[in-house]
Amino acid sequence: MAVDISGHFELFLQNISLGDPQVPRMNSAARTVSEYIAASYDLPDHNVFLQGSYANGTAVEPVHGGEYDVDIVAVCVDGETSANDALADLEARFRADGRFRDRVRRKTPCVRLEYAEDNVGSFHVDVVPTRTASAAPLEAPRRGDGWHVTAPAEYTQWCTSRGGYYLRTVKMLKRWRAEQQSVRTAIKSIVLQVLIAGCMPQFQDDALRIAETIRQLDASLEGLDKPPVVANPVLPEENLAARWTIESFRSFREELAEAVELVGQAMAATDTIEAADVWRELFGEDFPTSTPADLGFRLGDYSHAETPEDNGWVDQADPAYSVQITAHTQRGKRGQRRTPYLSNGRIVFAGHKLCFKAHLTAPNHVDVWWQVANTGAHARNAGGLRGQIFKARALGQKPSPDQSENWEDTAYTGSHLIRALLVRGERVVAKSDWFLVNIYSRGNIFRL
Repeated sequence: MAVDISGHFELFLQNISLGDPQVPRMNSAARTVSEYIAASYDLPDHNVFLQGSYANGTAVEPVHGGEYDVDIVAVCVDGETSANDALADLEARFRADGRFRDRVRRKTPCVRLEYAEDNVGSFHVDVVPTRTASAAPLEAPRRGDGWHVTAPAEYTQWCTSRGGYYLRTVKMLKRWRAEQQSVRTAIKSIVLQVLIAGCMPQFQDDALRIAETIRQLDASLEGLDKPPVVANPVLPEENLAARWTIESFRSFREELAEAVELVGQAMAATDTIEAADVWRELFGEDFPTSTPADLGFRLGDYSHAETPEDNGWVDQADPAYSVQITAHTQRGKRGQRRTPYLSNGRIVFAGHKLCFKAHLTAPNHVDVWWQVANTGAHARNAGGLRGQIFKARALGQKPSPDQSENWEDTAYTGSHLIRALLVRGERVVAKSDWFLVNIYSRGNIFRL
């Protein structure tokens, strides 16, 4: 039976959900824009309304500098106006008002208002001018491509009516998508949402529900080499996946296959710390895990580490030379995700890979050497304290073609040290500060 990490999922949902200061800013912008549209076109209030993830309760915080947004629909176009003219007219109205003039950006299906980046990222409002239709509630324009049927209010109602478990699942899997797929190839939100609706079981437990949804998503697309038809649940004649490219579909299938493996590992874990780490690999840094302090980690004795003199060198610092090191973890089946790791940072689990990079200031040629000093009972009992000074290693422990880049495999529970040394002739002219790495190996509690 899987370990209970329901509290982790609750905190994860809080971490990715919009709050202050995003929501007040979004509400203020939406209200200002909506009031202006209604006044400009002389529309009743109900003809200007929100659509999209913010309206249907599935919006999440953007990652990696992404933008958060509000989508507004305005039923403001008569039956004789072309799609291009409808968008041009809306654009002209915004440009005529000093509050919006410099924010206007022309997009294919809408007019965008871009707001200045703030402390939580970039923000924009997309406004779609629509008209009533006979074959559907509304028609929306696309520049150069005419009018297309749409049902935004009905889709929002469909989303919200599916209940809290569905909204939670969509938000979490939207974060998974954002972490695992590039913006260029990512599956569209509306397509992902409809696919989830057809695969999600009504399990109360978040971990079990997410795991089974991912498995069912993978099974539903098995054997396909091109995107399936994904019918709009409130407008069945519309294929929501019509613009889903084969490249993007195949990328999604690859990520799903890896996700199936990860949820299998997470659900099989008998250690809460390990289970949380696997979910973090799936969902990214906003999924909470235990901190080194939670596990009682502290630096042990490292007097076994070699000194420069042990190698026949003179420790003679030269202020013209300096070196600092940075690190990142490599994760994912294909090694495609690299996450910065800070000295004395979060727990890294055994079995992962860390890449350390030495950043030099050196007016003349120097050789870069590395030194690892493991500490704690696990490394000591396993004969893995190390302490030697060595040349950089690449993946697979082969000599590195770049002496300033050194790869390490994580293995022993405890707090461990690594540093870089600059050697010129027989002199150590600079040393980096010790960089501290906290590692946890399942079944090995921390002991000094």
